Amino acid sequence: MAENEFDQAIDSYRRALGAFVKGDPTYVAELFSRSEDVTLANPLGPPRRGRVDVEKAIMEAAAHFTDGSVHCEEISRYSTPELGYVVQIERNELQLAGHEGMRPSSLRVTMIFRREGDAWRVAHRHADPITTAQPIRTVFDT
Repeated sequence: MAENEFDQAIDSYRRALGAFVKGDPTYVAELFSRSEDVTLANPLGPPRRGRVDVEKAIMEAAAHFTDGSVHCEEISRYSTPELGYVVQIERNELQLAGHEGMRPSSLRVTMIFRREGDAWRVAHRHADPITTAQPIRTVFDT
């Protein structure tokens, strides 16, 4: 039963991303942990920690979008009764606020979920634009 609930949590998050890329952060924010050790590392800034800072980062990120769609390509998932993760590529078509036309975007994403009471919540999300092999020089200041 817990595995099925974990699968449902991932599906819920993916549906929430549909609203997020249209500028509505509400559903994504609701799925994050209520704990002060929650973390978010999105591609728009440094890692954020704590419910208030994470929610602020979610709101700020969603404000950049007015329309869009997202498709998730799952790489891996695993769960225990209390903890689980998913690794995926999120392929987006996005309308940026103040710009015309849709723009493609791809993110490499790792999310860690944990049980909080009777719900699975996102305890950590890391997303970055690295979805293809990169030369080593891109990692170091040259």
